[in-house]
Amino acid sequence: MSDDNFYADDDQFKSEEFSAPPKKGMSGGVKVIIAILVLGGVGLLLCCGGVFYAFRNVKAKVTENKKEIIEIQNEITTITIPDSFVPQFGMSVNVIGKHILMAAYEEKEKQGALVLMSFGIPNDGMVDMNKEFRNNLKQQNQNQRELEITKQEQKEFTINGEKVEFTFAEGKDKNGKEFHQIMGVFPGKTGATFLFIQIASDKYNEEEIVEMIKSIK
Repeated sequence: MSDDNFYADDDQFKSEEFSAPPKKGMSGGVKVIIAILVLGGVGLLLCCGGVFYAFRNVKAKVTENKKEIIEIQNEITTITIPDSFVPQFGMSVNVIGKHILMAAYEEKEKQGALVLMSFGIPNDGMVDMNKEFRNNLKQQNQNQRELEITKQEQKEFTINGEKVEFTFAEGKDKNGKEFHQIMGVFPGKTGATFLFIQIASDKYNEEEIVEMIKSIK
């Protein structure tokens, strides 16, 4: 498996339920992350409503248009995304009375991904949302997606008047390639918002990421 494109494409991670796949040029790693986060987010909502009712009433829009992706990102939160990440995929879904928004970016050399997701969950649900995503990532991180975390720390930021913590971690995949992973939940424009970043260590710029998080409004 080549390390040139984050993670190589792998048919085993393609979901039949996802009828509008990300664009052809997107690396397999970004596709995997999007699939995990979407499934985790829908699972988080389904715990509050019936499965049949939920999927019967889904209204979804997906886009690969960069302008539309940025518009979705601006619906989620005001944030300054580093130039090293380019828009790849956007999604707007209404399910069981909740509005799911996603904006996904890829490192310009296809060595990482940055994803923002909002679920219309009140900000006081941030703790539960953070826990759910951590559990989901732990359960679904299999094969080449799994990182053996070797170091991690919590960094505290003040966003929209609230103190929130982001986990900054370092790890290796099964091939020994080193990655940095950042995740956290913060108060966004439509409620609790999840930020997830996974990027090859040789492309990681911590100062850039910290400044991005500080830019959130």
